Amino acid sequence: MTPTVAYLVGAGDQRGPWSSQPSGITRGMQQVAAGRVRSAVEALQKHVKSGMAYEDAWNAASVQLVAASEAHCRAVLCEVYWTETERLAAASSRELGVVLKQLAELYLVYWALEKGGDLLLYSNISKTDIAYLRDRYEELLSLIRPNAVGLVDAFDIRDEILHSTLGAYDGRVYERLMEEALKSPLNAEPVNQSFHKYLKPFMQGKL
Repeated sequence: MTPTVAYLVGAGDQRGPWSSQPSGITRGMQQVAAGRVRSAVEALQKHVKSGMAYEDAWNAASVQLVAASEAHCRAVLCEVYWTETERLAAASSRELGVVLKQLAELYLVYWALEKGGDLLLYSNISKTDIAYLRDRYEELLSLIRPNAVGLVDAFDIRDEILHSTLGAYDGRVYERLMEEALKSPLNAEPVNQSFHKYLKPFMQGKL
């Protein structure tokens, strides 16, 4: 098997103990992908056995096929992201390595929470494990928050490209918010005509 699909060998049939560590979440995503692939194949075979032409069976199973492809891509991204983060963190300063791992773990925990239903179906994750992941997600956000501005600035995206009211380099957050609000047609006059036409008569009991 090629590296990107090697996890399919036995992953769908062997449910090991769940681990909320990044490597465990990665294995869980691989189990989900393997389970989704198996379900898609079974659906396809069922339609073919019912007498459908293969092309029609493929179309009938398209929803499950799409779910399988998404799960596979997610499993590959999770594995590669965490593996490469560990490699880069080892070659970086301790401080940078810690932040890189926090970001990678945040990504993994996010998807574990987003796909909790799939993990319950195809892995040994429990309700207690999901509760732990929720707490860990909030903890990671708190740990990353002090470095958030630096992480965004590290991409060196110019204001002209970012085009963000909140993320501009000059830090004029409130002034920019007011400027953007004044551009809205609803704020072109102190009191919008819709108030005089609809709300005011209603409030005065004339409607």
